[in-house]
Amino acid sequence: MKKRVISCLLAVVLAASLLAVPAAASGSSPASTDRADKLAALHLFQGTADGYKLDNTPTRMQGLVMLIRLLGKEEEALSRKETSPFTDLTWGQDHAGYAYTHGLTKGTGDGTTFTPNSPLSATGYVTFLLRALGYSDTEGDFTWGQQMAFANSLGMIDQAAVSKLPGLTLNRGDMVDLSYAALTCRMKGESRTLAEKLRDDGVFTTAEGKAAGVLGSGAGWTYSYVPYNNSTVSYAKKTVATSKGNVTAHVLTVNTASPRVTVKSAMVNNTLGNTAPFSQIVKNSGGAVAVINGNFFAAYDAFKVPIGHVMVDGEFLYASSGVSSLGITKNGEVRIGRPALFTRVKETNGSNMWAAYEINTYYQGDSVSVMYTPAYGKSVAVTGTGSMLTVSGGVITGFDPVAPGAVVSIPADGYVVFMGTGYTSTDYFRRPTVGKSVTMEYYLFKEDPEGFRLDDVVSIISGAPRLVQDGAIVTSLEPGFTEARFTTNSAPRTAVGVNGAGELLLVSVPGGATIQQMRELMLALGCVDAFNVDGGASCGMYYNGSYLATPGREIPVTLQVFVD
Repeated sequence: MKKRVISCLLAVVLAASLLAVPAAASGSSPASTDRADKLAALHLFQGTADGYKLDNTPTRMQGLVMLIRLLGKEEEALSRKETSPFTDLTWGQDHAGYAYTHGLTKGTGDGTTFTPNSPLSATGYVTFLLRALGYSDTEGDFTWGQQMAFANSLGMIDQAAVSKLPGLTLNRGDMVDLSYAALTCRMKGESRTLAEKLRDDGVFTTAEGKAAGVLGSGAGWTYSYVPYNNSTVSYAKKTVATSKGNVTAHVLTVNTASPRVTVKSAMVNNTLGNTAPFSQIVKNSGGAVAVINGNFFAAYDAFKVPIGHVMVDGEFLYASSGVSSLGITKNGEVRIGRPALFTRVKETNGSNMWAAYEINTYYQGDSVSVMYTPAYGKSVAVTGTGSMLTVSGGVITGFDPVAPGAVVSIPADGYVVFMGTGYTSTDYFRRPTVGKSVTMEYYLFKEDPEGFRLDDVVSIISGAPRLVQDGAIVTSLEPGFTEARFTTNSAPRTAVGVNGAGELLLVSVPGGATIQQMRELMLALGCVDAFNVDGGASCGMYYNGSYLATPGREIPVTLQVFVD
């Protein structure tokens, strides 16, 4: 009976998947097909009536069923009939109940849903495999967000996969490859590998294991991420039915994993307050194949500052936390979250340090600390009472009291930091010493709930409201985005998102849509995370020589795509 149960271990997950989600990695490559043949010979995989279908994508529920079978607990799960709080299950209630009761899953959102039909992410699947090997994140063997690094330490995946896989939706080829790699990893606290355990349990023979390359001398294989989608940027005009009528959108799908693709944020002249016509921005981009408008900004003020974070070439030109941000790493990984950014100025040879809460924002309150860089201009007008730290060439050159009306120069090779009197009067504040060498670094003052990390990020734009998060529509509105134009009004809009394959989606609806329609649109386009960026008269999209949406005003920030 045990052999029959485990022989189905990948059958449902890898055979029943019918989602038409783009492949994330290996897909139906000859090497993946060969490993599928080997798993089939081990009675672990049987494919479908139409073949292996390695390009298709499994669901979260199918992945959960596979985990329980890997643990050898399916019969127990079906007999116990334990319950879960998940209200969105159409099948697999017994499996979900067992998994919830025994801490194998917490569900999604507020814990009342499981989103069983959502594509299974690479992070989720690797977590399942680690649990099958006996490791537990709740018991401290690894932490959430560190699954890939831990799998790498076990020899399951290579170092490149650690950064490439998070956030991606797997295809069946990837699941075959990861499952094959996991077979030669050692069980927790044992000298046996998973393959040896299955051999001892009678799932397959020693001869079969050796023939498949998972037992004996030389056994073992480490998963290496190989992008399956070799495309760069594709365009489609799509009409999607929503609850409030059809919406027609221009959709650019960007394969950021391709070494030929580079995605960059850009600010006009790299200086705050500057704007330019969209056509001029495209012309000055240096050959971008695609360009869209970026952050909301103070369009009706004299100083047209953006809203949210703007990072260009690894440097924050503006930083104000509170809304969603899209980050692109130097190797093309797409990250979406709400990073709460601080900047740390620290003595090179000393323990003193000072935090700046924002970068290049104009508000100078009593308890704030704001950094001003050359992106702000050559000088900053003081509007609050406090002190100004000046750093030039990595050395503190001044720390002086300032009052409203003063104008402080910003070094071309450094920065200044306004510190309000409330900030400098705290017990932990230590007065900076002129002549001391310092370093400056960006950091998150609290962990982002969505796992957004700053490491290796080189480009960031921001926007609101959030449209989709973790594969589900988001109906809440960020502070400052509760007006009718963000609830019921229809207007031209631009949105960005990432789909289950890790591809970046750039979407423009020049004909207009409500925010609710945008939510439904981005979800229908396959986004697992998405948010709205500036629209209305700022809505712009350029692709391959054509202007698909033209802004009615000059704009300061864009996102640009280049193909080598």
